[in-house]
Amino acid sequence: MEVGLEMSPLAVAGRSWRPIHYLGSKLRLAEKIRELLAQVDPKMGPVCDLFAGSGTVAARLASSRDVVAADIQEYSRVLCSAVLNPARITADEIQRIVAEAASSEFYRELTWAAEPLISQEQRRIALAQRGHLEPICELLENSPIILCNGGDSSLKSAIRESRRRLETKGFSRGPRTITLRHFGGVYFSYLQAVQLSTLVAQAHTQGKDRKDLFLAAVMSTASEVVNTVGKQFAQPLQARDSTGAPKPHLIEKISRDRQLDSFNIFSRWLEQYGSLPTTDHSHVARRSDFITTLERYCEDVGVIYADPPYTRDHYSRYYHVLETMCLCDEPQISFGKADGRMKPLRGVYRNDRHQSPFCIKSQAPEAFEQMFSRARKLGVPLVLSYSPLPTSSKPRPRVMTIESISTLALRFFKTVDRVAVKGVTHNKLNTIKHNSEASADAELFLIFT
Repeated sequence: MEVGLEMSPLAVAGRSWRPIHYLGSKLRLAEKIRELLAQVDPKMGPVCDLFAGSGTVAARLASSRDVVAADIQEYSRVLCSAVLNPARITADEIQRIVAEAASSEFYRELTWAAEPLISQEQRRIALAQRGHLEPICELLENSPIILCNGGDSSLKSAIRESRRRLETKGFSRGPRTITLRHFGGVYFSYLQAVQLSTLVAQAHTQGKDRKDLFLAAVMSTASEVVNTVGKQFAQPLQARDSTGAPKPHLIEKISRDRQLDSFNIFSRWLEQYGSLPTTDHSHVARRSDFITTLERYCEDVGVIYADPPYTRDHYSRYYHVLETMCLCDEPQISFGKADGRMKPLRGVYRNDRHQSPFCIKSQAPEAFEQMFSRARKLGVPLVLSYSPLPTSSKPRPRVMTIESISTLALRFFKTVDRVAVKGVTHNKLNTIKHNSEASADAELFLIFT
């Protein structure tokens, strides 16, 4: 999946919006993919979306055929489930649900526990808006609650008091408060983290028919309010430049993002998910790796669509916050070496983050071989999205070349057809010598039959 932020909205049955800010989204290519799969499988049998991501492709396919949307990440399963099989909810219910969350005892107590840091943050943002940048830099560099031990005296005092209050209420551990303790101050304001903690807890109390709806709306809210460059969760904001001086241009972004009200935004997203159109087709979303999916859940599919990662960037790092919200657990945190010793990473990444073999040069060939061999056993076409950007290119080199993928595929398939995104070329690759150079900035569909 190409690393480049897709900001366009998700198109579902004529309606336009996107579930989350997603790196490598195929939203702009979704209609092209739908048309191509219809040509490859004119009987319009069920399709397996093997690396479903944020569900934009699965959503576009859902109006015309049955969809099996699969991904190793739970956040992907939740998003796909909410979009493919939307649950119904009325405006009155939404108003009542949000009001209950905002007036709940849990929200009041968690707000009280975080109040020292909420007040510190708001004061420091106000100072930054008047040109005093050092205080907000101190806060950004000494978050979150679970890690911070530094900062000036007033910040240290606020940290100690919030920790004391969390302990008093029994909130110092447990998944209900992890969004505040792990991600508050880093990705969200402390108040937003309290609100999101409340909404996540509320979502996990819902019945099976509505849990994914609530969690999807929470994730969309988190994606909208997160205070990072690119609206993802891989790199917390760096408040200073290489000389150690505060970055004045970040203040506007910090002030804007951290003032957003998560309850109001959640209400809007819940309404949008709840009003998505249903289809006459049968859809299922699964949390499953590509091997298990092909072996267990693709017996009746007519075509497979695969959009594996292209580069060394593991997507689990970009969406670990959403994964934690959906799993509702308290994972161990990853450590890294800094200043000669091992320290918890400031991004508060899950230690058990999924590491895709398609992102690892030494493992990618075997991963493709496993995918090809299992698809071949099913006896159905496989359509693969991949980028032909040469591995020698400096920006984001591809883990494998189109030529090496094609060579490997021809061990399992009779033909390999190449379709450029813009429809300019369509080269048949029955033998590797027919491979022609593709535009370096294009994305290709490889059709294996």
